Amino acid sequence: MISIKINLKIVILSILVALIMYPKTIEILMNSGKSIYIAKKLSGVTIERNRTAAVVDKTRIVFMFDDGWKSVYTEAYGILEKYNYIGSVPIIPSRTVEKEYMSYEQLSELYLQGWDMLNHSYSHKENIYDNSDALLSDFNRARKWMKNRYIGIYSGMVVIPFGEINPFLIGQLKDAGYLSVRTSDNIIILNKSEIEYFPITTINLLTDVTVNEVKDILTKTFNEPNTIIFILHRIEDIDDGFDMTYRKDKLEEIIKFIDEHREKYQIITYSQLFQ
Repeated sequence: MISIKINLKIVILSILVALIMYPKTIEILMNSGKSIYIAKKLSGVTIERNRTAAVVDKTRIVFMFDDGWKSVYTEAYGILEKYNYIGSVPIIPSRTVEKEYMSYEQLSELYLQGWDMLNHSYSHKENIYDNSDALLSDFNRARKWMKNRYIGIYSGMVVIPFGEINPFLIGQLKDAGYLSVRTSDNIIILNKSEIEYFPITTINLLTDVTVNEVKDILTKTFNEPNTIIFILHRIEDIDDGFDMTYRKDKLEEIIKFIDEHREKYQIITYSQLFQ
């Protein structure tokens, strides 16, 4: 009995020492265990994706939250849910372990609610525009990561980091079985016999863009339906100095305006554009 107590104390002491000396390692192990649990849970869930197709006589609107910042989960998610809408998130798998970005668990919750998870490359590297092979490899790595974690149904829909695409990459993505590419200002359809452009209007909701400016843009489509993608990043009240934040109250005012004119507008996810 005494030896059991001594051994237990040694075990407890060893755990405490490990927590003190190797906090990062312990955190990684705990996150890995949580990820395995979530993936196992998702693997046994059948997610209904037979959603309403885009309506051609309404202006179709996609809210796309590039990079998967955590504030999308803490701020934007609740607003869209309040009005019974869902959004789209181009994710960067390597950043899901960083505190400013959504975790795998948070992304999974949005995914289960019908949000689109799109492929924004694994690491979102800079300065590889001229290296299409490296960028293709990064997209492939992200696609594998998403599929292995059961949130990869739209991992074949690519969003180009920094918005500008190398022309050589288009053919490589098509050959690798990708479905579409979204750049900073257009969409390229790949899963057809011929590469096609999908007409859209892209609006970056940068920090200084006012609600009235957005309403003016939307009002102009009353009689001429359009397809609009609003691109956002962080949903925060504080300006980050890079124009990448948008205030929560402004976002809600825009969504409320759209909701009040549902006969003219349809909020959908990115993948619904192609249904």
